Amino acid sequence: MDVLHPLQSILQFYVASDTSAVLHCQQVLEQLSPSYFAPSSHLQKWCTRVTSLIHSRDPGARWAGLCFAYRSSTLSESVLVEHAHTWIGIVLPLLSKLEPKPILKVSMRYLRLVLSTTMNRPEFQRQIAAPAVPKISAAMISIIDGLVDTDTMTLAIRTLGQLVMLYPSQLKASSSKLFTLCHRVFSGSAPQATDNHLLDATAELFSILHYLAGKAGGANAWRSCLDTVLQSSWAAWAALRTTFPRSVPHSSGKAPSNTENPTSYFGPLPSDPPTAAAHCLDRLKCNVTAICALLRAPVQRPVKVPIGLLVDLGYTLLICADEEQCDLIFQIEHFDSQIRALEVASLAQFRMRGYQLLSCLSQTTQNLIASSLSRLVMDIACRLEAIQEAPQRIVFLQTAYDLLRHCPVVGAQLAVTRLMKVMIPTLSSLYLPRSTQAQESTTPSHTQSKASRKRRRDFEDENALSIRQPPLCSTTDECHAILASLDVVHEILKNVELPLSARLPASRVLLTILLSLPSAPPQSLSSDPRFYGRLVEKVREICLENAPGTYVMSKSVGLVLRSCAAEGGHKDPCSRAKLQTCVDLLIHPRRPPPARSLPLELLTVDETRDGTTTHRAHGPTQRNERTEPYLKPEDPFKAPESMHTPSQVHESQAPLPSPHPSQRHPDGPPSPPSNSATHGDSLPGKPNTPPCPVPLSKVQHSPVPQSRIQAPRLVDSAPAILVADDDDDEELPSIDLDSDSDS
Repeated sequence: MDVLHPLQSILQFYVASDTSAVLHCQQVLEQLSPSYFAPSSHLQKWCTRVTSLIHSRDPGARWAGLCFAYRSSTLSESVLVEHAHTWIGIVLPLLSKLEPKPILKVSMRYLRLVLSTTMNRPEFQRQIAAPAVPKISAAMISIIDGLVDTDTMTLAIRTLGQLVMLYPSQLKASSSKLFTLCHRVFSGSAPQATDNHLLDATAELFSILHYLAGKAGGANAWRSCLDTVLQSSWAAWAALRTTFPRSVPHSSGKAPSNTENPTSYFGPLPSDPPTAAAHCLDRLKCNVTAICALLRAPVQRPVKVPIGLLVDLGYTLLICADEEQCDLIFQIEHFDSQIRALEVASLAQFRMRGYQLLSCLSQTTQNLIASSLSRLVMDIACRLEAIQEAPQRIVFLQTAYDLLRHCPVVGAQLAVTRLMKVMIPTLSSLYLPRSTQAQESTTPSHTQSKASRKRRRDFEDENALSIRQPPLCSTTDECHAILASLDVVHEILKNVELPLSARLPASRVLLTILLSLPSAPPQSLSSDPRFYGRLVEKVREICLENAPGTYVMSKSVGLVLRSCAAEGGHKDPCSRAKLQTCVDLLIHPRRPPPARSLPLELLTVDETRDGTTTHRAHGPTQRNERTEPYLKPEDPFKAPESMHTPSQVHESQAPLPSPHPSQRHPDGPPSPPSNSATHGDSLPGKPNTPPCPVPLSKVQHSPVPQSRIQAPRLVDSAPAILVADDDDDEELPSIDLDSDSDS
């Protein structure tokens, strides 16, 4: 028995009638393959049947025929070239009629496929494509003007964008209509905002319309498009700052001339204040999206980018506040409270648009905005110091991360240092006990009355047996704020201008987090089970990347590597390769060894005054307050209790003096205290003489109560001070001469 050809079986059993073609359309599309379109007698019958389906009066049959034509043209280029002239002639009239949306969508997809696939065929371009492109563009514009469906409009705009890129000379006559179409979308809508997909497609089309001006006029056309949306953005911003008359751009000192009139080039605003505010916000969103698309668009020749104006707009949107610098104006001028409330509520959208513009500007221009980075980073740090809400902090953190990642921050040591000091308190909450944080935020007990202390004690007793504690990050925004803070710290540590007083506390904080995370249950951090894994992975990555280059991380790299092995990171090929790279950098360093001695891990031995203050304020040294291996310079005659080992602790309360300053080593710890000064002071008739060092074996300690003896704290790499007990200075026992020792 002869085996039927696949196309023959499809023609006989699946598409014999219009109804069966619609019913089995999905099954036929899945069954078709390139082998079916090999030269045969059934191929022509298949193409004839597809043409008859497209000509059918039944809309379902027309849709099925267009689907078959699109699939056949995708699988076989010979079928596309041979039957494109016939099928395009049938599809073009369908675009001008009131057809159902499925037919319009598949028709546009088929035209895009044909016009983009046949670019390497000059004869096809001359005979079929070039004459059809103006007709297709006119049909697309009429579809966009007459439809309300955003999906179909988005597809039509994307089709126009592809035609502009491929056939700019054929669409030069339609440039005014295309600009009008883009301006109508960018004017915004209210109360319903513009669809994001429609906005992105329109912005992409608007960003390549300068191709219609040719190579010679393309640069001027691009700059003209940018100036248009830039002025409209200023106008939308000014329309929402009517009750803030002193709101002006930071550096330029005045807004462009278009901002004086809230009615911009893209059309008037509604008269209703709430609708007008929503319309302005949507217009600002559309214009900022268009600016970002223009910055990312390909250009044929170099263009002049107004960096200063763009930075001013992004800075103004990001740093907008709900208070004026001078309140005297509001004592004189009166404003509508409803309008003021609407404008204050728009600040969150302003910050989002500012972040969007500055992020795109840093990615596209990079080195060109280096001169403004110091001001931007400093202002972001100042805002983060004053803002505590997680949603607002996320915007500033993401902006700082993009600026630090894509742009070289040079000459901004003060700005990056201040930003790092803002990040350390945010990260210290990951390892500080919850009781410590609550104690810092509450009022001291000695300032409260007896009744209030009793009420607080009763409240604490009621919650003493509670095993369910709220997580550290109760919302998704707080989780994102913590991760964004880690990203910012990671980028700051890469900056070579970060001083050691800020680098060392940050490194120790990261190591402390890495040590404390394994002992913390994931539920105590967040209710999201994925947050704990992302947090551990990010902290480990930062520690590994900074291990070869910092003082603290270089000595603690063993700890970091062991934590990686414990977490199972060696199973992942990417993690294993990254780990091998870090180990290779440690074994074969690319830089000379540090000139100074390496400090202890998580301690303030080799710390400056600023670093010690920051360190003690945010956690790591609060647990090691009694383990200082050095004597404090401001109190040289007080020996710390942590210097005593279990065998050295005796019953003593008297402090021991330190040796003469001239006997101390400049780089090492002070010599152990001697007892000469103590003995000298105890004699009333003996003159004051400078203390002299004595051997360690001569040092003794006065007795202390047993209750003051504390458990020892082990200090890694701390200089050990051994104190030997000697009874030479004890009183000799009396000898009884009358006793008979021989007996």
